[in-house]
Amino acid sequence: MTIPLLDFEGTGAEIAQRLSDYADRKIHVIVFPATEPEQQKKDTRPIADVLAEIAARVPSEEVDQLPPDFTDQLDHYLYGSPKR
Repeated sequence: MTIPLLDFEGTGAEIAQRLSDYADRKIHVIVFPATEPEQQKKDTRPIADVLAEIAARVPSEEVDQLPPDFTDQLDHYLYGSPKR
């Protein structure tokens, strides 16, 4: 036998008015922020520009540790496939 789940949405006061109807039921409460978070500003830059910005943050000491053929043999270094 499956017991259907009930979904209530509203302010605390609105939900509190209905709680007595479900006094014998188990209740799981999730509290959301009072206001919706602002939408993140959409980044319309080309992906190459975004990746270049990320790459610029990598310290040069880390970049120096990469093998010289890293970009040519990326699948080999990431997944262990045979070098081409």
